[in-house]
Amino acid sequence: MIKYLKNNQGMTLIEVVAALLIIGIVLISFFGLLVQSNKTTHKSNDIMDATYAAQVKMEEIYNASGGAVTYEDLAGGYELDEENAKTSSSSLPTNQMYKYLPHEEDRFTYYLILETFPADTAYKNAVYVHLEVIENSTNSKATMENVYILGGAK
Repeated sequence: MIKYLKNNQGMTLIEVVAALLIIGIVLISFFGLLVQSNKTTHKSNDIMDATYAAQVKMEEIYNASGGAVTYEDLAGGYELDEENAKTSSSSLPTNQMYKYLPHEEDRFTYYLILETFPADTAYKNAVYVHLEVIENSTNSKATMENVYILGGAK
């Protein structure tokens, strides 16, 4: 019995294979985690790009709202979808909804909806703007909404 405890010949082939197998299993589980982390990072970057594109378009609409007299002045570059039903999609008390055809620019598709308020409300010069941006290759989506005063706040 004592002879086995003082064995100085090293590890057997089975012990080496078992150690390599355990190390391999641990490494494979970490590689799966790294791949998923990489996918999540790319998806997050695409969403950030779409959000930035939506923010730039909303700033363009905001800048146009200062000199705008009607809702049509806000929708420069967009074509009105004449066949779309005029139903309200916001929780605001709107009078008319104007949905525009999708507008493609660079890697993004823009969907614009403008809603006007009834003339008898305090919001008669306001337009509710709903802009949805979709990144074409990954379908990452960003949505921005705001209410702009036509002609700027007075």
